[in-house]
Amino acid sequence: RDHVALREKVSKLKSLLGRSAKAQREAKNELEGTSKKLEHALREIDRLSGKVERLANRPTHMDLLADFETNFDKALLSVGNTQSGGQDTAASPATPSIVAPAQSDAVVDSMLLQELAESQTRVERLESLNAALLHRSSQMESQSKELQREKETAQQHLARLQLELRMAKMEADNATRAVQDKIQSLQEMQLEIDLVTKASMDANVRAKQGEEAARSVQTDREKVQQLQAQVQALQEWALASAEAKRLSQERVRFLEMKLKALEQNDGDKPGPSGERVLTSKASSLVVGAGDVKPAVIELGEHAHSLQEHERIVLRWRFDITPGDLSVEYSILKGRCETAQKRLRADYLIKNRMVTGGAGGETEAAFAVQNSCTLLWSNEKSWVRPRTIKYFVDILAVKDT
Repeated sequence: RDHVALREKVSKLKSLLGRSAKAQREAKNELEGTSKKLEHALREIDRLSGKVERLANRPTHMDLLADFETNFDKALLSVGNTQSGGQDTAASPATPSIVAPAQSDAVVDSMLLQELAESQTRVERLESLNAALLHRSSQMESQSKELQREKETAQQHLARLQLELRMAKMEADNATRAVQDKIQSLQEMQLEIDLVTKASMDANVRAKQGEEAARSVQTDREKVQQLQAQVQALQEWALASAEAKRLSQERVRFLEMKLKALEQNDGDKPGPSGERVLTSKASSLVVGAGDVKPAVIELGEHAHSLQEHERIVLRWRFDITPGDLSVEYSILKGRCETAQKRLRADYLIKNRMVTGGAGGETEAAFAVQNSCTLLWSNEKSWVRPRTIKYFVDILAVKDT
């Protein structure tokens, strides 16, 4: 709200500055026009003053009358001298000598009267010109005074406009400083808001980290419990495997003794140790990086060809390319082609890490659905695939 008010005030100050600048330009133009008029009036006054001086230096009517009287006296003297010289030099009749001076006096009088009239007209004309000049001089003085007053008024108006301009500039500076103070306060408030926001975000992050830590602690506890259960199961499996190993060793010794006896007594029976091959299978597959590939082995119709006291043994071996790599190998009972079925399946061998050339035998592999599933897992590798070439024999071994 204060910012809007300051903006309105700044706009008003800008309009006031514009009006004052316009008024200053108009006053400047008026002052220039007045100065030009004053200069013209001063030049006219100088011209008229020179003319008045020239007219003042011209001879007045009194000077003209004096010159006329002087010239008249000179003419009279010259006329008298001519009359006296004529009487001395020549003797003439009395009548013509009397008539000649009278005529010359009339001519002189007429000339003098004419000159007097001309001088009077010239004096009148000069007086009229002097009066006109005086009137024009008084008009010029009044115009000069009026122009001087207009100049003073324009100067006062200009000074007042300059004062208003300075006041407007001061108000604009004050408004600008106030706006800058407001902007600075807004920036400080924004900085405080940013700091509070950052602090809240940091607090949220720490809270999330705490929640994740709590969840990780709970997950770690669950993992520890799972690991403890797995350790317990591994311990049980180790005990069971040790027992099975002991039993298998005893069975191997027993079978070796039996084999020796059979070799001595029953050399004509088919196959070593009374075993016969029901079927064989050889194939290959590629296990991609991070992938799992199953292979289903089915007993099929050979399940009905078993004789009395015979059991089924699965003999397997396979090679891996590249040969320096390993893979996880599992054997499951039944058909377990999907992950959901593998979760509920029974494992005869589970996640055994083997290399190329591995092989072995497994019993009871066809107890479920007369089939079993060989599973190769390459989930621990994210780059290199494995090529598996496997060989499977299904044997019928006769118990003795």
